[in-house]
Amino acid sequence: MPFVTTEDDTEIYYEVHGLGADLVFISGFLGITDIWRRQIESLCLDYRCIAFDGRGAGRSDKPLPRIAYGVDRHAQDLATVLKTVDSNRSVLIGHSMGGNIACRYQLTHPQRVAGIAFLGSYAAGEQIAKAGNTLETVKKWVSKKENRIKFYEGAGIPYDLALESTKWPLYALQGNAESFMAFDVREQLSQITVPCLILHGEKDVVSPLDPCGHSLHDGLPDAELAVFKNVNHCPMLEDPEACNELLRSFLERRVAW
Repeated sequence: MPFVTTEDDTEIYYEVHGLGADLVFISGFLGITDIWRRQIESLCLDYRCIAFDGRGAGRSDKPLPRIAYGVDRHAQDLATVLKTVDSNRSVLIGHSMGGNIACRYQLTHPQRVAGIAFLGSYAAGEQIAKAGNTLETVKKWVSKKENRIKFYEGAGIPYDLALESTKWPLYALQGNAESFMAFDVREQLSQITVPCLILHGEKDVVSPLDPCGHSLHDGLPDAELAVFKNVNHCPMLEDPEACNELLRSFLERRVAW
């Protein structure tokens, strides 16, 4: 199991599967590669699939203090992973906060990104808060382990994966929550000119299609939107076959490697 050490001495777990052009899977608030298993199994037949556990989750380190977390910090970790695996140009596939990380990485490394796919993502934490998912609400849900499981299950994550969250320290969850709620890329979306795919569940309770999915679609210069019927916050878990098909189509039609 490979690990890479960042400049702040944090060990990040990562995986590489398959050969070909690079696809990079970026997890959100749950933080682990396991949410992408069905996508990696399918797409690694034609692409090199790279995934990592975000700091504070899974097999990666969980450093103190809470300021050790956040969108910018995760984007720096992503850069370290991609340098380690010698990836010069890739398509980023981000779920929820993972879409934030993809944006931040693309804005700082524009020549290294060939495209971005956003799943259940958003342009600003303010949009989530207005839907009722305020920072205080999120912190309350994750403060107790039993409630933490219910929080993730309520977003469309299966019980076995939701249970993994009980292993993460509270300070890491709080640090990430503070960061993704403060994130706002709306004024910079026009600078992300690579082809983008937005996959969003019509019943997303975390980052509702309106305004979250629509604001990404409206703000990105080159984006297409696909809405999943009867799907909540996690298209890659709730309808993996359709998700894989749409990702593959986007990669074949739109990405100039």
